[in-house]
Amino acid sequence: MYRAKIYLKLDTNCILSQVTNKWNFSFTVHSEELIDGGKVRFVLDAGDRIEEIEAAFEASDEVTALNRVEESRLAVTKHACGALPIIRENHGMLEGRDQVSGDQRVFDMVVYRRQDLRNIIEELASISTVKLGRLTPYLEPESMLSERQSEVISTALRRGYYEWPRKTDAETLAGELGIAHSTFLEHLRKAERALLSDALGRGGRTEVPGPDEAELMLGGERATDPSDK
Repeated sequence: MYRAKIYLKLDTNCILSQVTNKWNFSFTVHSEELIDGGKVRFVLDAGDRIEEIEAAFEASDEVTALNRVEESRLAVTKHACGALPIIRENHGMLEGRDQVSGDQRVFDMVVYRRQDLRNIIEELASISTVKLGRLTPYLEPESMLSERQSEVISTALRRGYYEWPRKTDAETLAGELGIAHSTFLEHLRKAERALLSDALGRGGRTEVPGPDEAELMLGGERATDPSDK
């Protein structure tokens, strides 16, 4: 399992880019999740510009639902610009927030395998300029799963569910384990959440990445963290 930081410069000019460019500020997107129909739902803190930003979102065709959840926070549902679907389809799990500033995005994520991260970066390159800033392997997590959760995720890993392309699907695995498809997905998601939470809490307990982890190549040169410069 690996933790990665990815920097994007989107080719598309979506509503988030328009809003942050207009008022020359950035904000953090929280609780970001992909929902049906290629939409993304998230919460953002608009600060003292809540009225202006709320009006901008209401006027946008990209936004399909908008609610004020706190004095300065908005819950937004909008058509995805493409980054989050790519991350999720390749088994990437977000830390829970990402940074938005104009066409710039910063994602902190966890992936199971380096190949998943390579796939994410290659596909993100079709909609943006992308750089890998940090890649950190985690120590094997201590057991924190229920027996069924462990069985489900171990079976998924062993049978190639996390390969790309997948060697099997959730419905087939559910049949092999003798459980309902929806039950399989519930156990799998709970196991992923537990492993992700554990990994993100291990900031001071990581291994030093080897040369092959650190040298993930993009376009013939090593991607670097802009903050290193």
